[in-house]
Amino acid sequence: MYQPVTTGVSAAGLDDPARCATTNDSNDCGTQFNIKIGGNPRLKPETSTNYTLGVVFSPTKETSLGFDAFKIKLKNPIIFGIDPSALLDDEGHFPGFITRGPATANCPGCVGPVQSIDQTNLNLGATNVDGVDADLRYRLRTDNIGTFTFGLVGTYFTKYEIQQLDGSFLSVVSTVSPIVNGAGGVIPRWHHYLSLGWNIGPWEAVVAQNFQTSYTDLTGNVAGAPDRDVASYQTIDLQASYSGIQNLKIALGLRNALDKDPPYSNVGGSNYFQAGYDPGYADPRGRFVYGTVSYSFK
Repeated sequence: MYQPVTTGVSAAGLDDPARCATTNDSNDCGTQFNIKIGGNPRLKPETSTNYTLGVVFSPTKETSLGFDAFKIKLKNPIIFGIDPSALLDDEGHFPGFITRGPATANCPGCVGPVQSIDQTNLNLGATNVDGVDADLRYRLRTDNIGTFTFGLVGTYFTKYEIQQLDGSFLSVVSTVSPIVNGAGGVIPRWHHYLSLGWNIGPWEAVVAQNFQTSYTDLTGNVAGAPDRDVASYQTIDLQASYSGIQNLKIALGLRNALDKDPPYSNVGGSNYFQAGYDPGYADPRGRFVYGTVSYSFK
């Protein structure tokens, strides 16, 4: 509420639809606009109502199947400003966020040029979320080659919708929010963590898959460019550990073992300073090795 209000600049490459087609001027086309960012003392607190129904089946001693259905109604969610491109594209739908100067001679009959775009914190309607969490586990014990453990933890969103200023709701499942331009992360329809573990005596090992479904990309800034999807994304992780020395455990792991690059996205460069990929969806670091040594004082 009481963060200082400061002036910054928007992402590059923005057009003012009210003037650009007429002026074709660098002040109105493919440019950056001043933005006002910071606190808002008129903010209301976020409130939510949550419903959850869960069930766990254990058909055998080694099997567990868990499902949790959830419904969340969030009122007055706080966002860090509406995306400038959304404000410019539909200024009549978002009145009061753009400050303009006096009309200019190079654009007869047009409104004045953009002087500032309000990006201060604000409450935005409501958010409704429905979905199911799954937690599946199975253990296989053998006499000679150890114990194998299978696990799957995932979430499926049946609904994730945000309220617009006119009161209507817009689904943002598997897409980029046009209001906040994906700030806060894209909501994949399904994502999971799948693992297969093995242990025998002091030795343990696990291989795991992190997976997210594809989503509809942000519209590109090239005229006439078709809609596109950002590809689904998965990484494979490996880890092995040894605990045969009293109170000591040594582990060696490999993250993103296949050195998977983030899929291309138009989102990067629009709502993040990174360009070419969405850092809220994928990890750009590639393959890396890590090790840990832990000692327990008992």
